[in-house]
Amino acid sequence: MPDPTALTSDELLALVQGARWFGAKDQTPDSAEIVGLPVEDGVVVLAIVEVRFPTGTHEHYLVDFAADGSADVLERSEVASRLAALAGVETAGDTVRALNVEQSNSSVVLDELHMLKLYRRLEAGPNPELEMLRALGDQGFTNAPRLEGALETSGPPLDTALVSVTGLVSAAGGGWELTVESLADDASWLPDRAWRLGEVSAGLHTALAAYDDPSFAPEEPSAESLPLFAAALDEEISATFGGLPDDDALGAVAHRAEDLRDLVHELAAVGPSGLAIRTHGDYHLGQVLWSTDDDWVVIDFEGEPARSLPERRRKRSPLRDLAGMTRSFAYAGDASLLLWGVEAPTGWVDACREGFLEGYLASADERLLPPSRAGFDRLLALFELEKLVYELRYEARNRPDWASIPIVGMLRMLETAA
Repeated sequence: MPDPTALTSDELLALVQGARWFGAKDQTPDSAEIVGLPVEDGVVVLAIVEVRFPTGTHEHYLVDFAADGSADVLERSEVASRLAALAGVETAGDTVRALNVEQSNSSVVLDELHMLKLYRRLEAGPNPELEMLRALGDQGFTNAPRLEGALETSGPPLDTALVSVTGLVSAAGGGWELTVESLADDASWLPDRAWRLGEVSAGLHTALAAYDDPSFAPEEPSAESLPLFAAALDEEISATFGGLPDDDALGAVAHRAEDLRDLVHELAAVGPSGLAIRTHGDYHLGQVLWSTDDDWVVIDFEGEPARSLPERRRKRSPLRDLAGMTRSFAYAGDASLLLWGVEAPTGWVDACREGFLEGYLASADERLLPPSRAGFDRLLALFELEKLVYELRYEARNRPDWASIPIVGMLRMLETAA
């Protein structure tokens, strides 16, 4: 079997930089080197590649090699089934089906029974997804994939997770795709299922809060936590609006930065906010499936890829998850119009939002929430505003034609608060 450590820095950079899972596409690396071979046998080699940047920083990526020296070979049945076996799951390996929807990792379906994920960007420490799936399994939460096995390494160069194997969820499709598609012929699809989505979300948070592990134990936020959050969001608004391009499409909101900062501090004066817990961290319609059993299944528990590992494992208000989902409803409605010219019916977003929140509140653990509905609404609005600022920054830089989505959301929030 060829020795991947013989590859030059330029050859490694060509492999990593050209991959869709490479996360530092806005930077030009200086060099790359294999610094670990946690798996090395006759079928597959897993190599940890350290990519170094001119700033003096570095990132670690996991690259898979087959026996013939080819890289990025997870779709080969012998490679996928061998990695599953190393993770503790024996499979026939008769069929391997690639998933082409992920960016930060690579996944394949094995024998239409198992989902195998190869973690690409590696950081030292507990893998949030494995932690979450183990916690949910222990609590008997059935609306998430069942963790069947994992492959982890104790280093050197770092302790980290390499592979996970979960039971395949039999699904009609993803929440985002099904929602956007439904607007063309059955706009009631998501509103009819929003209450159940809220109920499942409440069950998710209740299960995470009940897991008997110090890293999951609910915590009372300090008195300074919300003011500090508000101050950070205030600075983020200033930075975001200061960096907006000179674009007529942004004119409706470009001069409202001060109004938004005032709104942040008004919303943050909410009083008790409820306990902080481990949360999904990147919750939206793209992170749920509608199963063939007619129920919601929550997936992808790694948190926001752009956040550091300690940030993704930090305990937060569960309302931040709710804000991600409610903003996703608005995005789905507006995306349908932008992509296909299909407009969501009047009141559609409000119906989705109301059903989702009522379903959540009907079965939520009250310890995790502000004690009043008014406090709940204010804190949720604060986290929705955080999402809106992120959305505006992202869209203005990457998809200016979509910047109207967060702009409309911001203007609506300012009007409601007036």
